[in-house]
Amino acid sequence: MKIKYSLLKKILDNQCHNRLTNKEIDFLMEIAQYQDDVGFIKGIYYRDICKNTDMCKQTFYSVLRSLKRKGFITYKRNELDSDYDIKILDNDFSYPESYREGYINVSRKIFHTHKFHQLKAQEKLLLLHFMKITHSSSGSYQIGTGKFYETYTKLLGVTKRVLRGYLHTLKKFFSIGIKNGKYFISYLRTVFNDRMEVSETDKYMGYLVGVSCRRAKIKEAAPSAVKDIITLMKQYRKEAEEREEGKSIFKIVDECIRLSVQSRTKELNSKYIHKLVRAALGLNWIG
Repeated sequence: MKIKYSLLKKILDNQCHNRLTNKEIDFLMEIAQYQDDVGFIKGIYYRDICKNTDMCKQTFYSVLRSLKRKGFITYKRNELDSDYDIKILDNDFSYPESYREGYINVSRKIFHTHKFHQLKAQEKLLLLHFMKITHSSSGSYQIGTGKFYETYTKLLGVTKRVLRGYLHTLKKFFSIGIKNGKYFISYLRTVFNDRMEVSETDKYMGYLVGVSCRRAKIKEAAPSAVKDIITLMKQYRKEAEEREEGKSIFKIVDECIRLSVQSRTKELNSKYIHKLVRAALGLNWIG
């Protein structure tokens, strides 16, 4: 659920030639919530993205192709399941040093509000950039006004007047003021520190359960059953690593969900899946 500073830099460096649209930014931030450590997202379904980012089906496919052409993602369509496996490029967190390179956590509640979504594309990118520079400067950043306009009119490809308009809008998110010939930009903790009610781990695992259910043709899974499956994943994650070399608990649960509906009604039966998971791990059933 993170976007590396290096990926943000790549996005900003592209502004003069391969500028990202508003919907492309929303798309990247939406799918980043469900990526694994190497930036891979399993089973992106157009209806989910359209619902969460307020885009139409045609825009979804246009954005998908455009982001690939611009070098931000690769993807493969799963013909049988009518969804896409996508990888965000240059967003790898699989090696120890990756977290020290810096990142923006897109699971913050602010990124899923109307206040953020109504921003223009350039305003969103400037907001993300200000998050980066204020965070690395202990919450506050200062720069001479001349240098500020020289840097950001060039970076965003806009005039001073347009840039001043962006700053006015971003005062909803940052404290921005001028003193002694300098811009002072401060991170508003009351805006950015509010987290989503669901933890990152639970959201990621819940997403994977949703993908497995859709692919198994389970139309509506009871929230209580999904919660039980998330608990199973946490409970047996270490067991899977120890007993099933090269097979994660996510893959085991996915296989068990598919198997569970072959001879039963198409519902998410968490107790039966628990039994199947234990069998897959070579454990006796305790129920």
